[in-house]
Amino acid sequence: MMRFILLSILLGLSGFWVTQQVLTHSGPSFIKWGSQVYELTTATLALLVLGACMAFYLGLTLVRELLGLRRRLHRLRDHRLHTKANHSLNQGLIQLTEGHWSKAEQLLTEHAERSETPLLNYLGAARAAHMQEAPERRDELLKKAIESDHSAQIAVGVSQAEMQLSAEQLEQAHATLLNLRSLAPKNAYVTKLLAKVLYKQQNWEALLDLLPDLQKLNLLNSESMSHVQAATLVGLFSKYAEQKNTEKLQTLWKRLPTAIREQSEAMNVYTRALHQADADALAEQFITTVHANAWYPQLADLYGRLEHANLANAVQNAEKWLAPQPANPVSLLLLARLHRQQKLWGVAKSYYETSLNQAPDPEAYLELAELLEVMGETSNAEHCYKLGLRYCIRQQGERLVLAASQHPKKPVETSYQPAPTF
Repeated sequence: MMRFILLSILLGLSGFWVTQQVLTHSGPSFIKWGSQVYELTTATLALLVLGACMAFYLGLTLVRELLGLRRRLHRLRDHRLHTKANHSLNQGLIQLTEGHWSKAEQLLTEHAERSETPLLNYLGAARAAHMQEAPERRDELLKKAIESDHSAQIAVGVSQAEMQLSAEQLEQAHATLLNLRSLAPKNAYVTKLLAKVLYKQQNWEALLDLLPDLQKLNLLNSESMSHVQAATLVGLFSKYAEQKNTEKLQTLWKRLPTAIREQSEAMNVYTRALHQADADALAEQFITTVHANAWYPQLADLYGRLEHANLANAVQNAEKWLAPQPANPVSLLLLARLHRQQKLWGVAKSYYETSLNQAPDPEAYLELAELLEVMGETSNAEHCYKLGLRYCIRQQGERLVLAASQHPKKPVETSYQPAPTF
């Protein structure tokens, strides 16, 4: 501002000095135009030159203004259209939120090309078309959204996959997410959506391959992803257990990330699959190895259901696991089942009774009642059946007290059928 003032003062002084010089030294000036000669004073000539310059400047300004008028009119028109487009966007989003899908789509697409944020217009309109079950219009609008902003390809693709998934278009969602994974392999949400699609497709093999990435992205900590992991393991291991393919089961187990193999749920699924595949020796070896470092109730429960080649050794293992926790009902039930397999009915009966008084269990009530029938203790068996039935209905445990048998019947080994294990 100071510079402008100084420049104005300087120009004013210069103009005043020039005017003084012209008026002080004014003399005749001659202008020849063709054959005519015009005589003027210097002052008059200076005024004419100044007037001509001003006229030229004014003319030039007028021409520039006339030429810029069209541009200004275009700017005014664009501003009006942008204002209208922003209003349509706001109203369209309101209609979309309120659930007026058709009106929302109309408002959002009407001035999308003039909107300052066309991406939002097309994404909102695509959502509205999706809610009207119009996948063709939806995909066309999503295509326009990408064309309006190529940097938003991931965002648009995620929206498309979400809508395809909600519409049960699983194959299309799978293809969309695989493309997104190639563009952004470390995107956690894309990986999570892909896991959900594979889960719905029951594509357990592909899900197994995806588990390491889910683990790296810390996605398996959420409840929904934990469910997906559990379903993957159960679905995949059950498939090969039914085929009695123990080699494949062991290969799949080794393919799992270490963090998953260390989970008790995964160990339980694997060992039960081995048991279902009639590979009890492998299941026994696995449980024994695991229990050397830590004890897991579900594995101990399964250990009592296996067919052991060496029952005496199995009993020794079970007694070793019971020693640190002598009142543990799972360990007591395990020993009851192992002694039942040894046909040591009295010892098995004692362990069953102690275990049930620690923690009631419907299956254990049934097994003890059947064992008591084999031993000829009919009244005790009936009492056990009643307690088991009441517990199943009321979920309230009662103390089990068995009457002493006066004339026990000699067990008939061929008549005893163990309760089903699965």
